[in-house]
Amino acid sequence: MNLPKPDFTLFRLDRWLRPASHPLKSPGQSPGLLLHLGEQRVDKVIFTATEYDEEKAECIATEDVSECLRFADTREVTWIQVTGLHDPERIAQLGEAFHIHPLILEDILSTHCRPKIEEFDDYVFVVTKLLHFDAEQHSVEVQQFSLLLLPDTSVITFLEAPTPVFDPVFQRIQTGVTGRIRRSGADYLAWALLDTVVDHYFTVMDGVDEAIADFEERFEDDPNSVKAAELYQLKKEVSALHRLVRPIRDIATILHRSESDLITPATRPYFRDLYDHAVHVLEQTEDLRENASGLRDFFLSQASHRMNEIMKVLTSFSAIFLPLTFLAGVYGMNFHHMPELQPAWAYPALWVVFGLISIGMFWYFRKREWI
Repeated sequence: MNLPKPDFTLFRLDRWLRPASHPLKSPGQSPGLLLHLGEQRVDKVIFTATEYDEEKAECIATEDVSECLRFADTREVTWIQVTGLHDPERIAQLGEAFHIHPLILEDILSTHCRPKIEEFDDYVFVVTKLLHFDAEQHSVEVQQFSLLLLPDTSVITFLEAPTPVFDPVFQRIQTGVTGRIRRSGADYLAWALLDTVVDHYFTVMDGVDEAIADFEERFEDDPNSVKAAELYQLKKEVSALHRLVRPIRDIATILHRSESDLITPATRPYFRDLYDHAVHVLEQTEDLRENASGLRDFFLSQASHRMNEIMKVLTSFSAIFLPLTFLAGVYGMNFHHMPELQPAWAYPALWVVFGLISIGMFWYFRKREWI
């Protein structure tokens, strides 16, 4: 199997974990002050509202937040997806209509917020990282994903930029007349969205696993073709992936054990399944970390082995020339009474001795497989 050589600079997962070079928020500001902290990734904020029940499903997409406010008191299941976080004023209007606490909105607008889950009497708030692997470009898109499970059968999600990750869920709502999602409540929709997030973690890990397999194949073909910088970058990417997906296990654990009235008994088995998937994700990232570390250790051992081989050869030849140097030093001394200097055969005899010593030591080293 010939895999293309991956370009790990495209992943850039580690950059999502780097601290900002300057403070994101001025110290001492009032809590709950709504500021967008992060990169603006879209030009306009789009509100997509999907309302459905067992019989029908309707969807609207608008830039006017007031169009979504009428869904605040609806009895049907409502999914409001907000794409774009750079307009705090419009986000605040949506939060006011659905009675969302300003501190929650502050976390939503801060794209560097750590993944977490918070349970309140009126809603459940989840924030995590959404990963989308592009197989053609061999790149991973990372953005913050926030979810609010509200009473009155409402779910609100917040994204930094458009993504195809949730298209299957949307299609199930639109076409799933006989499916479970149209017959279930908002808690089931929240599970479906979080389960989709976890499923895409597996997709990203499959891409990284292929990259590690490519490194192993290159090691088998030609160990010298692998660069230390590539292995270092791979190790950084795998460590960054582990740190990005690690919090999902804690989030799934809390949801699995939650006693919130917003999660019905009929949906709790699905959150238990989400917990199992989250544990599997974490175990797989641990395996990737071990494989990446094993590749690095193997590379270092190979480099050390090559260095030892070189040093062994150099040491062997140094040992061969050591007695020759000794003899040359002895007969290079300026003494008048050295009997070996007078005969005519002395010089060629010394070269014969040099040759015999060199051949004998070389044969001995070869026999011992030192060279």
